Amino acid sequence: MSITTRTPTRTTLVSRKVPASLMYEEIDGRPYYYRGYRSVISRRKTKEAITGASALQSAIVSLLIYILYKHLSFDDFLIATNEPGLHISKGSNLSNDIAVFDQASLPTPLDDKYFSVPPKVVIEIDVKIDLPNNVSETEYVYDKTQKMLDFGVEKVIWILTKTQRTLIAEPNERWILTDWNDTVEIFPGCGFELGKLLRSKGVIL
Repeated sequence: MSITTRTPTRTTLVSRKVPASLMYEEIDGRPYYYRGYRSVISRRKTKEAITGASALQSAIVSLLIYILYKHLSFDDFLIATNEPGLHISKGSNLSNDIAVFDQASLPTPLDDKYFSVPPKVVIEIDVKIDLPNNVSETEYVYDKTQKMLDFGVEKVIWILTKTQRTLIAEPNERWILTDWNDTVEIFPGCGFELGKLLRSKGVIL
């Protein structure tokens, strides 16, 4: 009698209980998990191996923080990083890479819950979730962006490292898709040319 070893399928892995620590965000009650979370469930990787940012992503965040604080008043703005949570509505809790808040809009003191007021600007670097089969990366980016704009965010900027493209979205305006050689305005008088900025630090050639 032969014995066939069953290889775990995508459905089998999904059916296992996923730890809450592997959930990146939630949109309309649907959980979205970190890309690679199935490798953690099957014990082939650790949580830390999939949740950390790449060297390129980290460099982009740090350089943009420098640009922002160079041009914005420290007293008037709070620049939140390290995946600040944004509570939009029941069942919709988003994560951001950089969220720039009007200091006056924030409660004092801040607590241990997600931000519940819209940032003025959100900057996202890459898609970091494991997408369901029926959701494309473009659909996810557009859906998340529109939800943030509807919530009151004044500008959403996506930086996509694989294609070296940047998406700029504002409410009631045409969304703009450009490349890293174009200048992107974050606020009036505060912008960046990402390719030039990264080359100046030897991050890209």
